[in-house]
Amino acid sequence: MEARNQFLETDGLYWESETHEWFNDKTSTQYAHSQGIHNDALPHIRCFVTRNKATGEYDRVMMDSGTNEIIYDTKVLEEMAGAIDKLKIAKRFNI
Repeated sequence: MEARNQFLETDGLYWESETHEWFNDKTSTQYAHSQGIHNDALPHIRCFVTRNKATGEYDRVMMDSGTNEIIYDTKVLEEMAGAIDKLKIAKRFNI
């Protein structure tokens, strides 16, 4: 089992199920909500860090708050930022 990563848990516990702990990822959520110069904010996106209680592994999860569906997951912060960028580009160009 992996040791706890206090850095990933910094933004506080959001929700806990029998199998996972969900922590707020305020930095990624704020990045998704940021307006930028192209009016491309994504206010419906919420990002979390999840911890599997059995294995101790952490994942990063992006959810659509309108549908409460997970729309992306990864273990890598930079991949989460890239996925947010793709959504912003799609919004900007109506793709």
